[in-house]
Amino acid sequence: MKHVSPLRYPGGKASLSGFLTEVIDQNDLRGSVYYEPYAGGAGAALTLLKKNVVSQVYINDADQRIFAFWQASLRESERFIDLIRTVPLTINEWRRQREICTNPQAHEFFDVGFAAFYMNRCNRSGVLIGAGPIGGEEQAGVWRMDVRFNREELASRIAYLARARDRIHVFGLDAIAFLKNNLPKGNSRSKVFTYLDPPYVDNGQKLYFNAYKPKDHAFLTRYLSAQTKLPWLVSYDNHPLVRKLYAEHQLSLRPIRYTLQEKRTAKELIIAPKRLALPDSYQNHGRATQLQLFQVMENTK
Repeated sequence: MKHVSPLRYPGGKASLSGFLTEVIDQNDLRGSVYYEPYAGGAGAALTLLKKNVVSQVYINDADQRIFAFWQASLRESERFIDLIRTVPLTINEWRRQREICTNPQAHEFFDVGFAAFYMNRCNRSGVLIGAGPIGGEEQAGVWRMDVRFNREELASRIAYLARARDRIHVFGLDAIAFLKNNLPKGNSRSKVFTYLDPPYVDNGQKLYFNAYKPKDHAFLTRYLSAQTKLPWLVSYDNHPLVRKLYAEHQLSLRPIRYTLQEKRTAKELIIAPKRLALPDSYQNHGRATQLQLFQVMENTK
């Protein structure tokens, strides 16, 4: 299935949607409501929604520029599509959009949302601020800033959001505040599915606008550990702090391709409560790929 999200992210989670589908099915949660508090590009959420694996998605991002993108693209889809088709793909325009993205408080909400989209599609690795345009400001590289800006393809992705807008709920809150405010209460909480992709411990300041400190990672762990009914699953970088914080839960490793400045293969932690059933493999764009499900034996002390 081709990409659904209009945004591009290093290590984006659309490729995890096959695995998440298996988890959802194995736990009898097909057709449930899906919550993602660190949505970013929401690649997994939108793929699951389009395949009708889940009935609705609640997506959240504390970065107000990303929140503005989701709001603008859902609420004013036609206007957004018109801009995709007509906006200049030039360095002068890139500088104008960069200024909006750098100073969002000085601009209209729609303009901030489109600027975030523009920078995401035109910048190296999709990083909004600090990465620079593909091909450099001289546009002298093999690839230029328009290489990831296929106007009609991106317009079609926004059009899908418009068609599905009644099933997509968007928030711009702190992650735990989002969960506390929106998850159902009581036994109903056991009938939804929550996927979390929090900021990595390593390179957090580089990769995330809202990076976490160790105390923030610990606070998230305490919140999740207290959820006795909620089906949840977390993906994290394979870091000693994370292994220590989640030592009482299921820990397994997943190989990933993660590109920022260079291509490299890494392993990501998949974490879940022991009551959640996990499959042995997942589908990645139609190919059966083994998920390395084994207990992580590294020292967690």
